[in-house]
Amino acid sequence: MFRVESDGFVDGWILEKYGIRSSESEKGVPLRSFPLRWYDPPEGTAAFAVTFLDYDDIPEEGFCWIHWLVADIPGTAMELRENESRENPNLIQGSNSWMTPLGPYGLGPEWTNYYGGPAPTTPHEYELVLYALDSPVNLQSGFYLNQLRKKMQGHILGEAVLKGSYK
Repeated sequence: MFRVESDGFVDGWILEKYGIRSSESEKGVPLRSFPLRWYDPPEGTAAFAVTFLDYDDIPEEGFCWIHWLVADIPGTAMELRENESRENPNLIQGSNSWMTPLGPYGLGPEWTNYYGGPAPTTPHEYELVLYALDSPVNLQSGFYLNQLRKKMQGHILGEAVLKGSYK
């Protein structure tokens, strides 16, 4: 069974160092991404993609907050290391919601084409989905969630979901 796990999620909670209480935050953006490992991807997997979203942010911001998007992880990979978002220049990452001009945000690509961790004012539940794809989606860094979703249509072999809360 295709599944994803993280040492950064313990008993249903995302560890503090991957969110706003981390010592690795700049301009209010938590920078350190958690590690991921996955097992038993579907046969024929050529690439993986990741979405890390906060649906609980809809009442506060008016939309689902995008914390991390990754595309075209090689089909032979079985993990993303801790802080790989910032340390791997070859990782194809999309724009997160820290780019929004709403509120005090509106940050540029040096902040938004990476992991931008949880920073809720009340506890929120976050959903990470790892997609197994039959082909790469061929997007460039800075892509948007809607572009990823369109490119994945008809190519998803399986999904592995990991949920955790941050307070």
